[in-house]
Amino acid sequence: MSILSNCEITCHCGEVFGAELWTAVSISENPELKDTINSGMFNIVECPKCKHLFYWEIFFIYQDISSELIAYVYPKDYEGQATQYRKKMLHEFGEIVKSTKEAQNINFEPVLFFGIEDLVATLKNEDFLNDEIQIVNFIAKRIGLELIEIKPSKARNLCIPYLIPKIKKSLDCNIKDIIAGLEKLLSYNENLLEYEKLLIRIKNNPNCLDEILMHKTKK
Repeated sequence: MSILSNCEITCHCGEVFGAELWTAVSISENPELKDTINSGMFNIVECPKCKHLFYWEIFFIYQDISSELIAYVYPKDYEGQATQYRKKMLHEFGEIVKSTKEAQNINFEPVLFFGIEDLVATLKNEDFLNDEIQIVNFIAKRIGLELIEIKPSKARNLCIPYLIPKIKKSLDCNIKDIIAGLEKLLSYNENLLEYEKLLIRIKNNPNCLDEILMHKTKK
């Protein structure tokens, strides 16, 4: 769920004041907050004395369960203690999964960020990738390609699209059918940059496909 918390803010002019800031964001509950984060307007406060507008950096949790993304976003200054905060994140998340019925169906790990900029970069990259995936969905139906679905959280870790085309040749997901599917896709639309990168990656390192296919979703 999304949570607004009362926080004490200190402006550069020395004024101390209170403000409500988001300390938890659920995209299923408040989808508009994703645009707020991307636009740079998230947790912006105004000093009542000097009227200065600024971002107040505090820890918050970002949740988009449909995309298998739960992010623990710590202030940038904490980055030097990354190992400690990763352990803290995994411990706290594990306790939540054990104690919360709704969380017990979550079968992916949270992601650790230091500074909202890293979260914004990830969200914008995934928006770009999702635009390509929508195009691929349309093309696949048009030219008769099958689509292999990879778990979104694993696809994110592997830096690949979560839908991969293959030609309808066999029930197996072999490298020849996937390469043929990617080549057919790109011959239809050569502007799918992430799929072009995936094709080059598989051709240069065929073994990477084994790791990718380990994470395909079951139909």
